[in-house]
Amino acid sequence: MINIVIHGASSFLGKSFLKSLISSGTPVHVIARATSRIPFCEDCPTVRIYRYKRTITEIDPQSLTIDNPVFFEFSWQGVYGSERNIPEQLSVNIPLIISSIQFSKDLRARHWIGIGSQAEYGDLNKEISESDDCHPTTLYGKSKLLCSEISAEMCKAYTMEHSWLRLFSVYGPDDNHDWLIPWLIKEMLQNMEINVTRGEQLWDYLFVDDISEMLLKMVTAKGVGIANLGSGKPVEIRQLIEKIKKLTASDSVINYGAVPYRPDQVMYMLANISRLASHLGWQPKTGIEEGLIKTIDFIKNERLGNTGK
Repeated sequence: MINIVIHGASSFLGKSFLKSLISSGTPVHVIARATSRIPFCEDCPTVRIYRYKRTITEIDPQSLTIDNPVFFEFSWQGVYGSERNIPEQLSVNIPLIISSIQFSKDLRARHWIGIGSQAEYGDLNKEISESDDCHPTTLYGKSKLLCSEISAEMCKAYTMEHSWLRLFSVYGPDDNHDWLIPWLIKEMLQNMEINVTRGEQLWDYLFVDDISEMLLKMVTAKGVGIANLGSGKPVEIRQLIEKIKKLTASDSVINYGAVPYRPDQVMYMLANISRLASHLGWQPKTGIEEGLIKTIDFIKNERLGNTGK
């Protein structure tokens, strides 16, 4: 029997993965803060929820009564751009990851899986492989990098399988509206005038459903260690904007170049995903247009109150 534990189910990735498990009827144990909003699974018969007030250590691992689970860690404080250099990146997240792995050890988990970030590499402006040197430029990237090293050493000491998935750009239904793709969709559905950069950047975007499919494969796999998680295909931002405009049938005026590039602007960001693809026999399936259509439909329904959250 597959035993799955999720911490951080209210996050974008955690919520998407949990919903996919619920849809397939897969039993899952959810560790959640008392204030976490996860109404979509509160009354689900295949989900057991364990709440804590401040830290995961408040929960007795023996209360879960499961054997050799796979533990997914999605929780992180400070994921938005304005939070990338707050002190909590270090003071909150490093203890969080340490507690998560210690809790997993007490559960006798066989595999601990954490979510890293392309920010660990810094601004390389190239196709990025796991062998590339890391030079993070934000506290977010530095703390993620530290946690990749800490988690690897702790899992080794506790004889747990270890996977740290360095996520590039992700998008899809129910993402935060402040990120580029949902923000563009929301603005274009209202035919708003939009100021953007020249849009020459080439970035790697991965649809969230493809990540959920990959995570399900991780349940029965051995640890991959550090691995890039992306689509492996770059899309030009200007082309992305034009696709969204066409798919939303928007009358928005797009002012290219109205927003200057930042001094540290990343112009080329692409994940080499061969390690993860080879390890799991996995490849992303969702093309950018298909993913955008699903995201647009979700946001349209959300405006009408029909998302079923």
